[in-house]
Amino acid sequence: MKRFIFFLFVIIIQIFVLNNIQLSGYINPYYYIIFILTIPAHTSKGFFLIQSFVIGFVIDIFSNSYGIHSFACVLGSYALLILKNRSNNLKDVEGNVITTDLPMNKFIFISMIFIFTHHFSLFFLDTFSYQYIFKLMTTTLLSSIFTLILILTHKIFTTSKK
Repeated sequence: MKRFIFFLFVIIIQIFVLNNIQLSGYINPYYYIIFILTIPAHTSKGFFLIQSFVIGFVIDIFSNSYGIHSFACVLGSYALLILKNRSNNLKDVEGNVITTDLPMNKFIFISMIFIFTHHFSLFFLDTFSYQYIFKLMTTTLLSSIFTLILILTHKIFTTSKK
């Protein structure tokens, strides 16, 4: 039930607040991917990818984006699964791949791989042309940094003090 409420929370924040923010056309914040980054590791790979698809699909419905968020979420999740399989030391006591208990350097590294994969595929499918490669890379980099700042802010506010 907590995951469903969190799902609704990130969808509402993304749709009603962040989809209306576009800073100079180069920064598009995508906070909803925090839901994917916090899916428990004991979740089966298939269900993990289905959850990623569903959140991307819901964002697509409200953004009229014809499936690019769904594709980007599934591709980023697949990259996250590959990273998880390559490195077994990313699991903590709770069994989560990405949690608020990971050290900051690991959290940033894993999040950046996911965020960059998600954003690059999203913006590439949106422009679908190598003609605008400079704009594509600039938008991907700036949006990735801004999204990472949002996710780190989430991490700071949800980290329990030990």
